Amino acid sequence: MKEQRGYVRLNVDAHASYTIKGNQDIPDRVGLEDLGCNGLRIISSKKLTEKDVLELVLNISGVEGDIRLEGKMVWQRQVTMDLLDIGIQFTYIDDQNRDKLFRFIEKATGRTVERREYVRCDFRAQIKYNLLDQPDVKKQCISIDVCPLGLKVMASEQMDKGTQLCVEFNLPGQAEKIIAKCTVVAWVKKNEENLFETGIEFLEISDESKKQIESYVETEYKNNK
Repeated sequence: MKEQRGYVRLNVDAHASYTIKGNQDIPDRVGLEDLGCNGLRIISSKKLTEKDVLELVLNISGVEGDIRLEGKMVWQRQVTMDLLDIGIQFTYIDDQNRDKLFRFIEKATGRTVERREYVRCDFRAQIKYNLLDQPDVKKQCISIDVCPLGLKVMASEQMDKGTQLCVEFNLPGQAEKIIAKCTVVAWVKKNEENLFETGIEFLEISDESKKQIESYVETEYKNNK
């Protein structure tokens, strides 16, 4: 099975602060627990909502200058009476800040980070799926975005982290169906629609299917730059 490096998390010597986009509040300084190519984990005293767009500033030991990006909460849990453990997914990072982050991760892990794998693009389509322990029960959900590492979808059922499933879908203009074995890495309930925003990581996917997704993401990225 090919390692999905997007979900590596590093413990780092770093400081983080954030403001909620559109607010003029003083930045909240938070504890940074770990960091990866697609997101980070913080310890904070303030509860966030799934609608909050966070403008984050990271100051990492050994990295020249701050790393600035945007993200949103994908899960949170109470760890003490006053503190929350919060998972943040990156939603926007420009090329300069992405390169800073990736160079730091490459140096810390000794691995080369493939830049194209971490660009997400909008992808609205019907996704067919079944849970691996229920192969005969076919279900459907709607995708939100895609990258070569996985999908974000809106599902009517809550699938806990670690749930394994098989997905089937077609990219725009592609006749060949993409089939992949996946695992759930995060979910957030959309209360107003009674749906669950679910992050799915590809575990087993053919090289040809991955190339199709890479080509689609690269084209969409260039078209919308």
